[in-house]
Amino acid sequence: MLRILSCVVAVVAVMPGPGVADQPSFDCAKAASDAEDAICASAALGALDRELTRIYGLAANGPNMTGDRLSELKAFQRGWIKGRDECWKSSLGVEECVLQEYALRIGEIRTQYADARSEAGLSDGPFPYVCDGLDIPLSAVFISGEDPLLSLTWRDGFAVMRAQPAASGIKYSDGAFTFWAKGDEAVFTASDGQDLSCERDAMN
Repeated sequence: MLRILSCVVAVVAVMPGPGVADQPSFDCAKAASDAEDAICASAALGALDRELTRIYGLAANGPNMTGDRLSELKAFQRGWIKGRDECWKSSLGVEECVLQEYALRIGEIRTQYADARSEAGLSDGPFPYVCDGLDIPLSAVFISGEDPLLSLTWRDGFAVMRAQPAASGIKYSDGAFTFWAKGDEAVFTASDGQDLSCERDAMN
């Protein structure tokens, strides 16, 4: 009996505590900004932080990375962190600002570094959508999770949209723009209310 109890105690001792898997990539005990405090308090933001860390690592350590590009990636990432930590200034509120910063940065890294797309994870894309009336494609990066997001960029703008209830397909909106995808087809509704028919193009 004593041996069995000893084994049980040993197993319990090595098991991770509750919520460990939900922690962000940094030590929350050392959180140094309002943005980091918000990340530590939100499972959704923690998931975005882990996903960004994952694809950043894939890009930084990928076979296509060169010394100059790595220096550039690190410099931009340091600048991005500084910008994220200034979300306390945002009229959106810290949590919403941080969420948008992460969604856009995930989209940027996936778009700019092919190695960041070498393994499946929480994010997927970018996928180009050719739309009537637009001379260049929309670029869509989808981020799954409890609060699915769409990071959408185009020539002169960007939007971070949340998933919305839809009778069919997947619909995203941020209140100003709407993107409703059904298979390879989509409708992009601009802020002026104009609906643009779009079709997903093959990735280069």
